[in-house]
Parts: sequence; structure tokens; C-alpha cells
Amino acid sequence: MMNDPFVKSQWQILCEDLRRCARAIAVSEEDAEKFARQAETFANQDPPDRYPGLLRRTAEAAEIAVQWQQQRGDEVPTDAGTLPTHAAAEPTHAAAVHAHEEEMIDEASDESFPASDPPSFSHAHA
Repeated sequence: MMNDPFVKSQWQILCEDLRRCARAIAVSEEDAEKFARQAETFANQDPPDRYPGLLRRTAEAAEIAVQWQQQRGDEVPTDAGTLPTHAAAEPTHAAAVHAHEEEMIDEASDESFPASDPPSFSHAHA
């Protein structure tokens, strides 16, 4: 049984993120249904009760998402920073989707910028 509220909240976030990922990665209705079933199977397993278990499940969720990307034909780096040799070829639909996703991440990061910085310290407020 899960007792740690932090682990519980992060598990719920992870499961919802995997569901969103399934919807975003699918390019056909067939893939969308298949990926959604896999995301639900993942979410319906017994949740982790401790942080190390949550980390293992996070790695499992990432592996599922990588498999989905590979199934739709995306180029997924095999090593950090190393792209397959054919990834530098002419841009594909998958590359365009990836570029759009990167733009969305950058935009969200820019919008959250003030909230991510600690308040400044001044002697007037001490």
C-alpha cells in the first residue's frame, strides 16, 4: 500500500503524462488505440510505494514512449547525443513533428521562466 503522498502524486502525474504521450505520438487511429491500451495497462498496475520504485516505473514509461516513437518511424538516438547516420538526411514528417514538439517545450519553458527563479535578495527586505 502506498503511504508516501509525494510518490502517490508523482505516480498519478507519470500515468497521466504517459496517456498524453500516447495521444501525441500516435499518427493513426489504430496506433492511438494500441498506445492508449498500453498506457492504461501501465497505469493500472500496482503503484510504487517508495521513491526508488517510482524511478524504475518512470524509466519503464520512458521505454514505452521510445518504443511508440520507433513504431511510428521516428529516429530515436541510441546513445545520448548520437543520432543514427541517416538522421541527417532530408527532413521527414517525424522530424517536423519533433521540431514542433521542441518548439512547444521551449515556449512552455519561456512562459514559466519567472516562476522558476527564486526571489531576489535585497537588504531592504531583510
